Amino acid sequence: MDALISRRGFVQGGVAVAATAALLEPGALAPRAHAGGTGGPGAPVSTATNITLSTNPGSDVTIIDVGNVLWRLPAGGGQAQRLTDDIEDATWPSLTPDGRTVVFQSFRHGTYDLCALDLRTGAVSRLTRGAEDDQDPHVSPNGKEIMFISDAGGTSAVYRIGVQGGDRSVLIGADDERSYHSPRWHPDGQHVVYVADDTHIERLHITTGSTDTLHSVDEGHTIRGLSYSPSGKLIYVVSNTPQAWLEHAGQRLSDPADEEPAPLPAAWLSETEFMYATSGEIRRRTLDGTNASAVPFEVALSAAAAPAAIEPRLDLEAHGPALGLTGAALSPHGDQLCFRALNALWLTDGSGDTAVIADDGYFNADPAWEPDGSAIIYTSDRNGVVNLWRHVLADGTHTQLTFEKNGALLPSVSPDGASVVFHDEAGGTHRLELSSGTVTELLTGHETPGKATWSPDSTKIAMAVHRPSSERSDSGLNEILVLDLTSGETFTQPFSPGLSIATRNHDGPVWASDGTALFAVCESKLHRAPIDASGRITAEATVASDAIADGVTTSASGEVAFLSLGTFHLLGASTDVRPALDYTRKARPERFTLRAGRLWNGVDDAYQHNVDLTIDNGTITDIRPADEAQTADVDASSYTLMPGLIDMHNHWHMRGRAWGNRQGRLWLAYGVTTSRSAGDLAYEARETREATHAGTGVGPRFLNNGEPLDGNRCSFGFMRCVTSADQVDREIERILALGYSCVKSYQRLPVSLERRLVDGLAAHGIPVISHYVYPAVASGLHGMEHTGGGNRLGYSRTLSAAKGLTAADTVSLLSGGDFWVSSTLLFAAEVHADSRDLVDDERTRVLYPWWDYQRLRDRAEQAATDPDPINVAWTRGDVDLLRSVHEAGGLVVLGTDAPLDDLGVSIHTNLRALVRHGFTPVDALRTGTVNAAKALGASELLGQLTVGAHADMLIIDGDPLTDIADAARIRDVFVDGHHHRISDLLAPYRDPSDASGSVALTMTAHTCCRRRK
Repeated sequence: MDALISRRGFVQGGVAVAATAALLEPGALAPRAHAGGTGGPGAPVSTATNITLSTNPGSDVTIIDVGNVLWRLPAGGGQAQRLTDDIEDATWPSLTPDGRTVVFQSFRHGTYDLCALDLRTGAVSRLTRGAEDDQDPHVSPNGKEIMFISDAGGTSAVYRIGVQGGDRSVLIGADDERSYHSPRWHPDGQHVVYVADDTHIERLHITTGSTDTLHSVDEGHTIRGLSYSPSGKLIYVVSNTPQAWLEHAGQRLSDPADEEPAPLPAAWLSETEFMYATSGEIRRRTLDGTNASAVPFEVALSAAAAPAAIEPRLDLEAHGPALGLTGAALSPHGDQLCFRALNALWLTDGSGDTAVIADDGYFNADPAWEPDGSAIIYTSDRNGVVNLWRHVLADGTHTQLTFEKNGALLPSVSPDGASVVFHDEAGGTHRLELSSGTVTELLTGHETPGKATWSPDSTKIAMAVHRPSSERSDSGLNEILVLDLTSGETFTQPFSPGLSIATRNHDGPVWASDGTALFAVCESKLHRAPIDASGRITAEATVASDAIADGVTTSASGEVAFLSLGTFHLLGASTDVRPALDYTRKARPERFTLRAGRLWNGVDDAYQHNVDLTIDNGTITDIRPADEAQTADVDASSYTLMPGLIDMHNHWHMRGRAWGNRQGRLWLAYGVTTSRSAGDLAYEARETREATHAGTGVGPRFLNNGEPLDGNRCSFGFMRCVTSADQVDREIERILALGYSCVKSYQRLPVSLERRLVDGLAAHGIPVISHYVYPAVASGLHGMEHTGGGNRLGYSRTLSAAKGLTAADTVSLLSGGDFWVSSTLLFAAEVHADSRDLVDDERTRVLYPWWDYQRLRDRAEQAATDPDPINVAWTRGDVDLLRSVHEAGGLVVLGTDAPLDDLGVSIHTNLRALVRHGFTPVDALRTGTVNAAKALGASELLGQLTVGAHADMLIIDGDPLTDIADAARIRDVFVDGHHHRISDLLAPYRDPSDASGSVALTMTAHTCCRRRK
């Protein structure tokens, strides 16, 4: 299972082999690597996943890419010579016919450029530059031209360029919306072939421009890896997950039961023999299928670097200024700001005087002013589903305005006061007429659009939407959609060439009050772009302020405000506005004793029986045999006590508005006492942490994070594009100011900027995580999130494209130093076939919004009646990797990736899938207790019930060390000694008045983690 191939890309994969020498099956362990210094050769690698290779018939030169490094392999195999460094990030080699130069794709500068490496001198020359991705290069038979795929024109297209660079010309694809892959020259030099829309091979005559289809596959199948023999025989890789095979002229050349060829081109050794990557190895094979044999190789990747020590930062200070100020809106006269903080809505003026206006324990958020300043429209889930409410300042009343079954989020009031635009939970955009209460749908089909802004004449709205770079890739820019409400016409435009709006949240665009400009946050600075009357941008945006910026808002009188490191910055003003608002840690419970019939402390393999624990100031101060002469304050003598669970990977605010205050309650109800964000909206995450810390919000201990840092393109609405070293430095300043618990380097941050990030945070003890194992281990990163997360290549370097088997090098790299890997078993719905207890549980039925509950029920029904073989294969492959890393001495931690997986429930589907596929119950539980605590730098504080540890505890009605399903049978939850009863957690959301709807959410697939169509 090549992890995280784009839905437009090679998602179906191929079948992994049942047993091979290179891919790990259960019980097959790789040798352990050793952590070394920051440079020099590391442990040798002799297997790898998805190797691209290039040679010429009769040549003694073979080039391979392993670890995104190019290597020269001797004829017949053996010790390979390194040709490029880690920072070059080089892949997809193509030799020139004379064997002197290798053309490849490089990600050194944050997009894929074509480069040429002189094998005699080692010099690298750049053939293309720019904001586009130029990929899949192949040198022509005469050595004069290169064919490749580029998204330079906003579409995936086939281009050609001279081997010395120069002007490019398009061959096909500039005027269609197809995705293109794997272009190859025919040996005659007059034709080219390529894969179009994943399913058919086309041939193009270069001179005439005529095309014909050479081969097509059925729906559900995918083609990749085209390659011509010297005389023009075409072979390719077909997949129908979970199977993959080599094919020629519609006939199979390989057996999917024996091997899994990589979705990459083969390299021909002669007219009848070729080399190809398969099952973690390089093999050679004849066209007639005989004489298959392995080609041994060995490369020495850079040694693992010792990552910086982690400062756990489990708790905020006892008292401090509230920095989690979110969704701010300037009043019409610019003299007040309304915002959310500490699970409430507040008003502050220019002096910082602050007063609360909505503080009832529900999710009140995203205020918008009516134009006369007399009332504020906001969202609340106090009646079950998040909807619009109106607060009148004069009398303090709150009135519900909408009763939308699909929710109403991010309101924006028109300047004429007649209507409100809002989004539903699935990204649809609607308009509420305030006089009549009528709601009409305006737009659909946009994933997590940003807050709408109105033109001053109330005739148009604009919002941030995502535009993918092409059909080949989900990554792209956050641009601006403008809707003319009179004509219904829309257009989408970039805010400024090459700039992405920071997030699709409150970062703009916002219309200037005089109608002449739009403001937005890009590259962590406030920018201004001039516009005409239609809303079209007329010139490049300019920087409006050098201050680090988030969350921009404007007033009718012309003021512009934005967040800057936890304060409000007024554009042009000499001083910032700091609301007089502090948090104070919730008082810890008084000293109490708890009696457990069985205690699993997280450290030992077995229970202690009949013990009393003393908890004082939230800490376990004593554990001793039960004193039957004394009555314990909490009697769990008939039950099991175990450490609270730690979810190391979720995105609390990815769908935080739609879930409202249900989310924290659900995490607790399913036993999660510490929740760590692996990427979130920065201020929203800080607000959640402060609210739960202060007790104004209900939820587990939350370790906040900010937006994952991507490169010049992004995908999710809560990510941030990073394009320069200067911006990395600004991000580090924000990270330190808002107290992130970790930072995620996402798919497209180039190695040089990633290392700058790691170095900048090392002294502060903040870990950096990513989707990659290499060169992450050599760059000092701390962990790999997912077994094979989204990859800028479009295929994984850790998991094969079908069952998701891993080569031994991955296990060695993951287990060879202070590095962890998270579980995030997103395809483990198969466990619902064993039992529907998690689906039918009262906690799920009460706390799930109806749309996500319907989705969960559908998944469980499919698992029981028509299990998906792809999900089963991928889950087993994931657990095989995790189990192999665990048995080799590596650190496996529990993470859910919720809400991409089912909130709350998924912590237990992860545990059950681990046990189902080879973990013991105690080792599975350790991934979410002591292992996770170690990865947090808090080994003696969390994840175990020992003297000195935090009193994070679960009372379980069952025996989880024997039956992992019993870990979900939770009666009571304690966080720092605070006692949460399940009935109390559910109480606010029982029998809500608007709790069901008619249209279930269709989850859009992303490149965050492996997924399928």
